[in-house]
Amino acid sequence: MKNLPPTPLPTLERAKAICDAEGLHYVYIGNVPGHPAESTWCPKCRRVVVERAGFTVRALHLDKGKCHFCQQAIRAFGKGDRV
Repeated sequence: MKNLPPTPLPTLERAKAICDAEGLHYVYIGNVPGHPAESTWCPKCRRVVVERAGFTVRALHLDKGKCHFCQQAIRAFGKGDRV
């Protein structure tokens, strides 16, 4: 798909807003370094549980499948907390 232009940022933001409005958790905007929605947030305490920078996971705030901060179950990776 290298022959296609990048998806415009407003389109990605609209798609995320629709997902949020529908109650989907863990939706993030990828490939837009520095965007506030590039990380995964806990739906309960609203803190970052998977901190991303571009294509890199910079921090993983999960303990045995739960948010490190509030213990909310996070189903971002399935089994375990490894990336």
